[in-house]
Amino acid sequence: MSYAGGILGPVGPDLLIRMRGRAVGAIVCAGFGAYALSSWTQAAVQGERVLWFGAIAVATAVMVVWAIANLVALRHAPKVVLDRRLARFFRIRFALIVAIEGAAIGVGAPILGHFHRLDLFGQWIGAVVGIHFFPLGKLFKLPLYYATGAVISSAAFGSLLISPGPLRAAVSAGGTGVALWLTAIIILSKNLEFLESLPAKTAIA
Repeated sequence: MSYAGGILGPVGPDLLIRMRGRAVGAIVCAGFGAYALSSWTQAAVQGERVLWFGAIAVATAVMVVWAIANLVALRHAPKVVLDRRLARFFRIRFALIVAIEGAAIGVGAPILGHFHRLDLFGQWIGAVVGIHFFPLGKLFKLPLYYATGAVISSAAFGSLLISPGPLRAAVSAGGTGVALWLTAIIILSKNLEFLESLPAKTAIA
């Protein structure tokens, strides 16, 4: 069995580094997924929400602990030496993608406010977050992120077909949260699958 052509990307000498990065990414997805699902709860659940918030918190904690277990297990894996120029390339590209995402979200409120459509800010955030997964998927050789971005973007734009109200907000936030959580679960359930087949030591020149 091989990762080649799969949703987690190809096998390569930098696989262990990407596996560690995916585990960290799963923590981020779990956290932001919890935030999105909390917004879904506020829009979709009438009355008492304490149980929903509690369930979201517990599920998030489980995923974070699971990701930490991934990282701990990977500490015993063969050490991979990454060329400094390549490491710098990844850091700069990643920082640029995140900076553009943050800036795009930041300008959303004033732009929508100018048109008196602040009610669409949730969709704006969802669209920006969804789109930013596409360059991340390319950077980290992780096709799964393309699906994540497509689902989140579709939830954001698709919700615009619904009349303004709680249902519109629930569709956008719920789609984002479910996509992020599924991404984290898929990564964490597959991340360590091929550790035993990896060579004892790999270096990237």
